[in-house]
Amino acid sequence: MIDGPMTAAALFHGTGRLFDAAFGGVSAVQSPWAILVEDGRVAWVGTSPQDAPRDAEPVDLGTALVTPGLVDSHTHPVFAGDRADEAASRHTGVAYSGGGILRTMRHTRAANDEELELLVERRLDAALAAGTTTVECKSGYGLSTAEELRALHLLGRVAARHPVRVVRTLLGAHAVPPEATSADAHVLTVCDEMIPAAAAGALATFVDVFCDRGFFTVAHVERIAAAAADHGLGLRLHADQLARTGAAEAGARLGAASVDHLEQLDAAGVDVLAASPTVATLLPAPAIVLRDTLPPARALLDAGATVALASDANAGTFSGWGAMPLVIGLGVTLLRMSAAEALTAATRGAAHALDLAGHAGTLAVGANADLVAWDAVHEGAFGLTLGRVTSRRVFVAGREVTPG
Repeated sequence: MIDGPMTAAALFHGTGRLFDAAFGGVSAVQSPWAILVEDGRVAWVGTSPQDAPRDAEPVDLGTALVTPGLVDSHTHPVFAGDRADEAASRHTGVAYSGGGILRTMRHTRAANDEELELLVERRLDAALAAGTTTVECKSGYGLSTAEELRALHLLGRVAARHPVRVVRTLLGAHAVPPEATSADAHVLTVCDEMIPAAAAGALATFVDVFCDRGFFTVAHVERIAAAAADHGLGLRLHADQLARTGAAEAGARLGAASVDHLEQLDAAGVDVLAASPTVATLLPAPAIVLRDTLPPARALLDAGATVALASDANAGTFSGWGAMPLVIGLGVTLLRMSAAEALTAATRGAAHALDLAGHAGTLAVGANADLVAWDAVHEGAFGLTLGRVTSRRVFVAGREVTPG
């Protein structure tokens, strides 16, 4: 919830570290620092509140590390049911397949709107409590036109009353539902029914496809991407998670905002993404849960690709809500990123993945005034504690917020 009324202007300041890659590249830090916020946006950034161009209500954040609000650019929050038993089976050698998605589909279809909205709200509460102020939220556990639209509608209702900024994505091509005669037939439903309806109702910004072994092919992606473009929706992909399919290259060729997972990406794929504006979004948590190969973060960064980190909080392969500090810690410790690179990937990089560059994941002039004061004095705490660094205070549009 929002703790206080919007004020016309506020002057945030501190003597600790203000970390924001937009201030001149990775590792850009100001200390001391001051930020003038007007009407929910950053109006001025400097080193002393005395230099601000106008007087405003002071907000002293002391010696705390302050960052932009974290951006989680890949989540699946609209589902009911529990698949912990499935995870336990996988850890004894049972292979991951699309059967778990269909199991969640059955539970989700059986849940009423009130139940699902409460679940989504609790998941967004956890994200907010952990310093995440912008979250991409996918449908994908309904898999019929009516159920996918229901998921997008209820995401909109929750977003309208929740402080977290929500970006909605239609994931109709998550798996093939039992009523579809084939993957080809389901793709027709996605293209001819789901996408036009989602676009007409302004229910989504993006369309996503699970392009991988046993799910949907690059040819399916091409058909869905064309339909999305015809209706003014952006494209993002689950790519090269389980097998090397060429989905990453297809995403870059088709102008996808982001290709996500990339556990099986090779050097050729790294080179394609480095030469493309498409963001490489890495999801280390499900890779660990699935005991899979880790995505090639170091190779992507060294090649010059734009990299994002996201949680992939979902029903069956990683159900950690509010886990972005942990994801940053995993980026540092397992993906061999520096603390500054990992924090940048969870802010500025993730904002790029959502086409929100300059609006989210930064505290540059003109951006949304979403910022977090952490119980830390240096960004190295994310790696040192494996993400067990907590937010002291969270602000969205310059107003202090708390979950619940």
